[in-house]
Amino acid sequence: MKTWKIALLGLGTVGSGVMTILHTHATRIEKQAGVKFEVVGVLVRDVKKPRRVKVKRELLTTEIETIWEKNPEIVIDAMGGISPALGYIEQAIERKCHVVSANKEMIAAYGTHLHRLADKNGVSLLYEASVGGGIPILNALSQLLKANRITRVYGILNGTTNYILTKMEEEGLTYQEALEQAQEFGFAEADPTADVEGYDAFNKIQIIANLCFGPDTPVLEQEREGIASITGEEMKVCEKLGYRIKLLASAERTDAGCCLRVVPTLVPYAHPLSGVKNECNGVFITGDVVGDVSFTGKGAGALPTGSAIVEDMLNIVRGWTFTPDKEGLMREDVEQSTGVEKVVLAFFTFSKQTNDSQKIRLISFLSGGEGFLHAVETVSSGSEVHVAAVISNPDVYALKALADDLQAELKLRPVLDERLSAAREDAAVLVK
Repeated sequence: MKTWKIALLGLGTVGSGVMTILHTHATRIEKQAGVKFEVVGVLVRDVKKPRRVKVKRELLTTEIETIWEKNPEIVIDAMGGISPALGYIEQAIERKCHVVSANKEMIAAYGTHLHRLADKNGVSLLYEASVGGGIPILNALSQLLKANRITRVYGILNGTTNYILTKMEEEGLTYQEALEQAQEFGFAEADPTADVEGYDAFNKIQIIANLCFGPDTPVLEQEREGIASITGEEMKVCEKLGYRIKLLASAERTDAGCCLRVVPTLVPYAHPLSGVKNECNGVFITGDVVGDVSFTGKGAGALPTGSAIVEDMLNIVRGWTFTPDKEGLMREDVEQSTGVEKVVLAFFTFSKQTNDSQKIRLISFLSGGEGFLHAVETVSSGSEVHVAAVISNPDVYALKALADDLQAELKLRPVLDERLSAAREDAAVLVK
């Protein structure tokens, strides 16, 4: 039975999860894969620091050269960040080591470079843990849907923001209260910027896009917005309209390139993503043959993320690697999608002192020809009145101009609801 020599870079939450699984599941791994994994070195910042898992003192080192002296065959990046992780991984690949990484920031920025380096040196590069924790999104895209041209991927890719939004809706907490609770329970970092401002989710959707659309597909549009601007009043009016607010990440391929977005989005109660709560993640993949495929599960944590890393280690034993899509842009012989009709929620906030004529102007505008109005709801809070309208194909510039003229605050949120296109078509038939 072959024994694979493993080097682990980092022994924090993720690294500790890997060590735990290799200890508790060693027998199963041997029976299922017919191999053994031996950790020959662990790179840490402080060898004297108390650890969550038991590790032999002689395995710990603060020097990368000590790791290379052990001649590892697989190097696991559980460090995070760009520096010094990128340099270490480049060295590992050049030393003909296979690499497994959980480092979303590095893979998003340098994944294409590392793939080319890995191809040159004939080694595998896998990074399932960088996107969905324990959810096998990347392996599904790379290994199980090879015949499909992936046209769209969207979903909830950040557990911190999903936890916060769940608590705001279900417990009536303010954004700040929900954030503090997430930090207390370990679902949010002391500095939550990367999560709540959408950077984490954007890195993940960029990794997905590079893998399933290819690195040479141009990015036509990219948008990133976090959740800090979402209020309880907005959630209440969305509830009255039959929606939940989720921070959705999406990557969509067109005939000219791809579009990447991370934005708060209205999801109808009937959609499966509406039921993905707390720290869980959920992802939908659309292939031109298979149609829609969905995955849900825990997107973070020591054991879910450690599970993804160990599975990638086993995939290396099988000879697998991630291979970015090579087909690029849509072919002329492939039937093109006409695209999803643009639907937004226009959320107006007025002072209660706003006169009736201004309110009448707003209602008249929404009832006019500027897009197709599906529904309107209002809520009041303190000294403010909030009016929310769901509109298909709106004139965004006209909406913003009206809000300025009425001295109202305006937020525009995308709506994920394919039912509305059918509703508009039915209305058009009745008018005829």
